[in-house]
Amino acid sequence: MPGLLIVISREGRPRPIYLESVMPKVRFGGILCAAAATSAIVVALAGPAAAAEKPANVDIGFTIAFWAIPFGHTDYHAKFADGTYDAKSHFETSGVVSIFWNSTIDAVVNGNIAAHAIAPNVYDSYSQDHNSKRQRVKVAFDAKGMPETTAEPPYNTTKYPVTDEQKKNTVDPMSAITTILSGVKADEKNPCGSGVQVFDGRRRYDVAFTYVKDEEVKIPGVWSGKAHQCQIHYNQVAGYKQKIIKEGKALPPMYLDVADLPAPGAPNGHFVMPIKLWSSLSWGTVTATISEYKIDGVPGKG
Repeated sequence: MPGLLIVISREGRPRPIYLESVMPKVRFGGILCAAAATSAIVVALAGPAAAAEKPANVDIGFTIAFWAIPFGHTDYHAKFADGTYDAKSHFETSGVVSIFWNSTIDAVVNGNIAAHAIAPNVYDSYSQDHNSKRQRVKVAFDAKGMPETTAEPPYNTTKYPVTDEQKKNTVDPMSAITTILSGVKADEKNPCGSGVQVFDGRRRYDVAFTYVKDEEVKIPGVWSGKAHQCQIHYNQVAGYKQKIIKEGKALPPMYLDVADLPAPGAPNGHFVMPIKLWSSLSWGTVTATISEYKIDGVPGKG
């Protein structure tokens, strides 16, 4: 059965990934967001954010693995200051996988953020696959939050259209990740948040969360302590088909561990840090595990 990787996809935008080697052929779809972790969002700001006492900076690294064998790494950096956010990410394959499938994805985004709302301005991503094909996708949001896509080279969007109505109240993949991290819609009842509506320039999909339990999580040298476990629910609404699994088959269960970390400059005074993402398949488990993080330059310790 094809497999699914949820990366706190670090390209920002979900994109089918094929891996060919001595293992079965695998197609991984990054969700993260909104995973990759991902949380809930409101696109129109409820009101101006109070100026933070000081800017907050966060850096996170994740190792992506299959059968506990690392095959990729993703990095995320964000700065929050005076009701705004700027974020960037980088993903690339590594190890033996790079021999069969080499890929890189870079993405940046900026926008406005308050304690309970986020509004992206511009999302810009560049990807290059194993065939050396380079693709740029830029999504700009107008004053009403409506996105407009520019692609270089251009691609056909008429075969799998996304209507203007379906694009309303959406955010880009990087802003979806930032929504999770900033805890825009997280509360005691659902510490991961309620959900996020995403448009990546090709696809329109929803990612929702259900709180499962609190548990102790230890990542040697990085994190040791309580984390909130939540189940991720993915629903494609429109646009290019995400051929993650066979038609008519249900997605495998996907889970996310997040931890609350104090940060005075964050929109809500703390970050909801994704610690681990995983999906168990019939032939193995795919994971994205935090490998390092810094808040205002101070590294985390396990």
